[in-house]
Parts: sequence; structure tokens; C-alpha cells
Amino acid sequence: MMFETLSKWWWTDKTQKYAALIVLILVAFLIRHSLSLVLFATIFGYLGVSGGRTIHKYTRLPYIAAVISFFVTLIAVFALIVSLIAPMFYKQGLYLYDAIVKGLVKYPQIEQLASSYMSKFNITGKVGDLVQTILRGSLSTLSEIFHATSEVVLALFLAFIFAMTFKSIRRFGNQFLSSDFPGFFKHSYLLLSKFAYILGQIFEVQIVIDVFNTTIMLIGFMIIGMPSPVVLGMLVFILGLVPVAGVLISMVPLTILAFSTGGLVMAVEVLLFVLLVHTFEAYFLHPKLMASRSELPIFVTFTTLIFMETFLGAWGLIVGVPLVSFFLDVLGVHRFSGQTETFED
Repeated sequence: MMFETLSKWWWTDKTQKYAALIVLILVAFLIRHSLSLVLFATIFGYLGVSGGRTIHKYTRLPYIAAVISFFVTLIAVFALIVSLIAPMFYKQGLYLYDAIVKGLVKYPQIEQLASSYMSKFNITGKVGDLVQTILRGSLSTLSEIFHATSEVVLALFLAFIFAMTFKSIRRFGNQFLSSDFPGFFKHSYLLLSKFAYILGQIFEVQIVIDVFNTTIMLIGFMIIGMPSPVVLGMLVFILGLVPVAGVLISMVPLTILAFSTGGLVMAVEVLLFVLLVHTFEAYFLHPKLMASRSELPIFVTFTTLIFMETFLGAWGLIVGVPLVSFFLDVLGVHRFSGQTETFED
């Protein structure tokens, strides 16, 4: 009797769903050292399939040709941006250094404060060790940059293959539905596709918000008279990938630079400007674009970012909100709108 009850419980749809979820969490834990590659491949794969379908829809190109066009365009745009910005980034980086030096000359109290700290903590006597540490850190940083670049390239390649062979992959996946555990594999597919869709949708929206914020901030930097607006714009763009909090995080280095360059007046101007942009993003732009998606309260968003950064590091700031949205959807707390479109023809 008990065996029959357990058997019925095990084969219920809800039990199969949560069993699949637990197995997927365990798999994610086992491959945690390769999660960066998996997440990059997931994002690029979603964008590849979505972009290929969009091009196919509006140009009537065959799907494979549309996918190839999307990835070629993506790589070409990235190469163009790097070729245009890299020289400007270098020149404005030098200008930024000069501006900081001039700021220290103009406001000697900053230099005096730094000198007092140096003498207090005997920093001068530790210069030799510091130089060695910097050299070791530089080599480590170069190694990490090479590793990250290779992961991005490999993820882009895997995403390209995935998008190209998406239909055959789906046909292969359908064979699992006729296995001994059809419910388990069905829910595994639904959960994976749900997460990929939520991650892709939120990432798309965040890029739109980030581009808007960067454009507005770049214009504002030019009006205020901040040095090296392109370099600062790149800083805002990178930090802007963090939902809601990215703009606020960028406020600290921007305010310090403004104070060293133009004094208290410029620092206040930058501070007010960043707060204005953040208010517009948090209370209008973000809710507007996310209205049909996650629409998490701002408090929940900030709490998610804090805890996810602790558990997942830098990736937690990017995938934290999609993860919370995913689990809220799975638990039936808040349905992520439009998810039925996930990778379906």
C-alpha cells in the first residue's frame, strides 16, 4: 500500500517537475567551475536563435543564412567599435591621467592627505613589495583576461553551432520524451528553456537600458566638462550591465574624479546628474521595459544583487535577477510573461 502511494506520488506531474529542478541544480553545482562558459553560451545562443528568426522573418532569408548573417554582423559591429574606440580610449586615458595630476596640484590637500596616510602606514618602506605584488598581479590579470577571452570565443562558437543546428537539436531532444522517464525529461527541457528565455529577455532589456543610460551620461559629461567622456562612458556601460544598481555604483569613481578635476561644484553637478539618471532608470525606464517581464520590486532587486554577488561573484550581479525571476516563476509566485515563446517554432 505504501509502495503504491509512493509510486503515485513519484509519477505525479509536480513531483517530476521538482525532481528535474533538483537534478539540474546538482548538475549546475558539479560544473560550477565552467559556469561562465555555460552562461556566455546560453546568452549568445539565445541571441543567435532570436536574431536569426528575426532576420528570417523580415528578409525571408533561409534560417541558416539568417543565423550566419546575425553572427557575422555581431562580430563586425564589435570589431568596428573596438577599432574606433581603442585609439580614442588610449588618448583620453592619457588625458584622464593628466587631469588627475592637475587636480592634485590644484587641490594640494588631497596630496597632503595621501602623504599622511603613506607616512602613517609606512607605505614608502613597502614600495618594493608593492611593486612585486603589482607585477605578479599584472601577470595574473593578463592570464585571467586571456582565459576570459578564450571563454567568450568558445561560447560564441558553441552558440553559433547551437543556433545553426537548433532544429536538429530539438528533434534529438524529442527522443527523450519516449524514454522510460518522459515526465522528467519533459520538465528538464521546459525548465532549461524557461531559464534561457528569462535570462535572454532580461539581458536584452538591460542592454537597451544600458545603451540609453550611457548615451545620456556621455552627453551629460560633455556638458558638465568632465575629462575623457568616452572613457567614462565605457565605465558607465560596463557597470550598467548590473540592473538598477549599476548607475549608482558608477557614482563613486565619477564623483571623486569630478572633485579632483573641477572641485566641489563639479562633484555636486555629477552627483545630482547621476542621481537624476538613476531615478529615471529605476522608476520609469526599468519598470516600463520590464513591465511584461520580471518587474521585481526595487528592494527585491537590490537584495538579490547583494546576496547573489556574495554567492556567485561578478556573475551574480548579472544573472542574479534572472535567477530569482526563474525560481519565482517555477514556484508559481510570479509568472514571467511571454515564456511560452521559449525556443518554440
